[in-house]
Amino acid sequence: MAKKATSFMKASGKGFIKVWKSRKKTGATIRQAWTERRILVLDGLPYEFDLPCGSYVYEPKGGLIKPGKVPDIKSVIPKQRGYHKVEVVTEYNLLSLLKWDSFFLVTLKGNGVKAFLRYDFYQYLTENAYSTDVTWKVKSKKDPVLFFLDKCLCAMVMPYDLNE
Repeated sequence: MAKKATSFMKASGKGFIKVWKSRKKTGATIRQAWTERRILVLDGLPYEFDLPCGSYVYEPKGGLIKPGKVPDIKSVIPKQRGYHKVEVVTEYNLLSLLKWDSFFLVTLKGNGVKAFLRYDFYQYLTENAYSTDVTWKVKSKKDPVLFFLDKCLCAMVMPYDLNE
Protein backbone atom coordinates (compact mmCIF):
# COMPACT_ATOMS: atom_id res chain seq x y z
CA MET A 1 0.00 0.00 0.00
CA ALA A 2 2.88 2.43 0.70
CA LYS A 3 4.04 1.99 -2.90
CA LYS A 4 0.66 3.04 -4.23
CA ALA A 5 0.45 6.00 -1.85
CA THR A 6 3.92 7.23 -2.83
CA SER A 7 3.07 6.76 -6.52
CA PHE A 8 0.10 9.11 -6.03
CA MET A 9 2.44 11.60 -4.34
CA LYS A 10 4.98 11.27 -7.14
CA ALA A 11 2.33 11.91 -9.82
CA SER A 12 1.03 14.95 -7.91
CA GLY A 13 4.48 16.33 -7.10
CA LYS A 14 3.49 16.81 -3.45
CA GLY A 15 2.66 14.68 -0.47
CA PHE A 16 2.32 14.88 3.29
CA ILE A 17 2.29 12.16 5.94
CA LYS A 18 1.44 12.52 9.62
CA VAL A 19 1.94 9.77 12.22
CA TRP A 20 0.89 10.31 15.84
CA LYS A 21 -0.03 8.52 19.05
CA SER A 22 -3.62 8.64 20.18
CA ARG A 23 -5.22 7.55 23.44
CA LYS A 24 -8.16 5.19 23.46
CA LYS A 25 -9.87 3.23 26.20
CA THR A 26 -7.75 0.22 25.28
CA GLY A 27 -4.52 2.25 25.47
CA ALA A 28 -2.33 4.30 23.16
CA THR A 29 -2.47 3.52 19.47
CA ILE A 30 -0.55 4.80 16.46
CA ARG A 31 -2.62 6.74 13.91
CA GLN A 32 -1.72 7.85 10.39
CA ALA A 33 -2.95 10.20 7.69
CA TRP A 34 -1.51 11.01 4.29
CA THR A 35 -2.49 13.28 1.42
CA GLU A 36 -1.37 14.34 -2.02
CA ARG A 37 -3.88 17.23 -2.25
CA ARG A 38 -6.75 15.42 -4.05
CA ILE A 39 -7.07 12.49 -1.62
CA LEU A 40 -6.75 12.41 2.16
CA VAL A 41 -6.50 8.93 3.66
CA LEU A 42 -7.05 8.53 7.38
CA ASP A 43 -6.02 5.56 9.48
CA GLY A 44 -9.14 3.46 8.95
CA LEU A 45 -7.29 1.66 6.17
CA PRO A 46 -4.29 -0.63 6.82
CA TYR A 47 -1.21 1.30 7.82
CA GLU A 48 0.75 2.28 4.75
CA PHE A 49 3.86 3.77 6.26
CA ASP A 50 6.16 2.25 8.85
CA LEU A 51 7.45 5.56 10.24
CA PRO A 52 8.00 6.86 13.77
CA CYS A 53 5.61 9.52 15.08
CA GLY A 54 6.05 12.87 13.37
CA SER A 55 5.32 14.89 10.26
CA TYR A 56 6.81 14.03 6.87
CA VAL A 57 6.94 15.60 3.41
CA TYR A 58 7.38 13.76 0.12
CA GLU A 59 10.33 15.19 -1.80
CA PRO A 60 9.56 14.82 -5.54
CA LYS A 61 13.13 15.40 -6.77
CA GLY A 62 14.63 12.40 -5.03
CA GLY A 63 11.44 10.48 -4.30
CA LEU A 64 12.29 10.57 -0.58
CA ILE A 65 10.09 10.98 2.46
CA LYS A 66 11.70 13.51 4.81
CA PRO A 67 10.67 15.04 8.13
CA GLY A 68 8.93 18.34 7.52
CA LYS A 69 5.97 20.56 8.24
CA VAL A 70 2.50 19.24 7.37
CA PRO A 71 -0.60 21.43 6.89
CA ASP A 72 -3.34 21.10 9.50
CA ILE A 73 -5.16 17.92 8.44
CA LYS A 74 -8.00 18.20 10.95
CA SER A 75 -9.08 21.56 9.56
CA VAL A 76 -9.92 20.14 6.12
CA ILE A 77 -12.24 17.41 7.41
CA PRO A 78 -15.75 18.72 6.68
CA LYS A 79 -18.81 18.48 8.88
CA GLN A 80 -21.03 15.65 7.64
CA ARG A 81 -24.19 17.72 7.60
CA GLY A 82 -25.77 17.90 4.14
CA TYR A 83 -24.04 14.82 2.77
CA HIS A 84 -26.08 12.11 1.03
CA LYS A 85 -25.32 8.45 0.53
CA VAL A 86 -24.51 7.59 -3.05
CA GLU A 87 -23.91 4.42 -5.02
CA VAL A 88 -21.35 3.64 -7.68
CA VAL A 89 -22.92 3.64 -11.14
CA THR A 90 -22.69 0.20 -12.72
CA GLU A 91 -23.94 -1.32 -15.93
CA TYR A 92 -24.50 -5.10 -16.06
CA ASN A 93 -22.65 -5.42 -12.70
CA LEU A 94 -19.56 -3.70 -14.15
CA LEU A 95 -18.29 -0.23 -13.28
CA SER A 96 -19.41 2.44 -15.69
CA LEU A 97 -16.19 4.35 -16.41
CA LEU A 98 -15.81 7.69 -18.14
CA LYS A 99 -12.57 8.61 -19.97
CA TRP A 100 -11.29 12.05 -18.91
CA ASP A 101 -7.92 13.40 -20.09
CA SER A 102 -5.49 10.53 -19.51
CA PHE A 103 -7.42 8.68 -16.80
CA PHE A 104 -10.80 7.15 -16.04
CA LEU A 105 -13.53 8.48 -13.75
CA VAL A 106 -16.01 6.53 -11.63
CA THR A 107 -19.49 8.02 -11.28
CA LEU A 108 -21.16 8.21 -7.86
CA LYS A 109 -24.86 8.99 -8.00
CA GLY A 110 -27.56 9.32 -5.38
CA ASN A 111 -30.46 11.38 -4.11
CA GLY A 112 -30.08 14.39 -6.44
CA VAL A 113 -26.29 14.48 -6.19
CA LYS A 114 -23.59 13.22 -8.53
CA ALA A 115 -19.78 13.19 -8.36
CA PHE A 116 -16.88 11.88 -10.42
CA LEU A 117 -13.78 10.29 -8.84
CA ARG A 118 -10.55 9.10 -10.37
CA TYR A 119 -10.65 5.37 -10.87
CA ASP A 120 -7.16 5.04 -9.34
CA PHE A 121 -8.40 6.50 -6.05
CA TYR A 122 -11.58 4.41 -6.11
CA GLN A 123 -9.58 1.23 -6.69
CA TYR A 124 -7.04 2.10 -3.98
CA LEU A 125 -9.75 2.69 -1.37
CA THR A 126 -11.93 -0.32 -2.19
CA GLU A 127 -9.44 -3.04 -3.16
CA ASN A 128 -9.11 -4.39 0.40
CA ALA A 129 -12.63 -3.54 1.54
CA TYR A 130 -14.57 -6.53 0.19
CA SER A 131 -15.66 -7.91 3.56
CA THR A 132 -16.65 -4.62 5.16
CA ASP A 133 -19.50 -2.18 4.79
CA VAL A 134 -18.43 0.50 2.28
CA THR A 135 -20.33 3.80 2.10
CA TRP A 136 -19.77 6.85 -0.12
CA LYS A 137 -21.27 10.26 0.70
CA VAL A 138 -21.51 13.33 -1.54
CA LYS A 139 -22.66 16.87 -0.79
CA SER A 140 -22.01 18.71 -4.06
CA LYS A 141 -19.66 18.79 -7.04
CA LYS A 142 -17.22 21.05 -5.17
CA ASP A 143 -17.14 19.38 -1.73
CA PRO A 144 -14.98 16.35 -0.94
CA VAL A 145 -16.49 12.90 -1.35
CA LEU A 146 -16.41 10.98 1.94
CA PHE A 147 -15.45 7.29 2.08
CA PHE A 148 -16.57 5.21 5.08
CA LEU A 149 -15.63 1.68 6.15
CA ASP A 150 -17.97 0.26 8.78
CA LYS A 151 -19.30 3.76 9.62
CA CYS A 152 -15.76 5.08 10.20
CA LEU A 153 -14.54 7.97 8.02
CA CYS A 154 -11.43 6.63 6.28
CA ALA A 155 -10.82 8.96 3.36
CA MET A 156 -11.88 12.06 1.49
CA VAL A 157 -11.45 12.55 -2.24
CA MET A 158 -11.90 15.73 -4.24
CA PRO A 159 -14.26 15.11 -7.16
CA TYR A 160 -13.71 16.24 -10.75
CA ASP A 161 -15.98 18.84 -12.30
CA LEU A 162 -16.62 17.91 -15.93
CA ASN A 163 -17.69 21.47 -16.76
CA GLU A 164 -14.20 22.88 -16.25
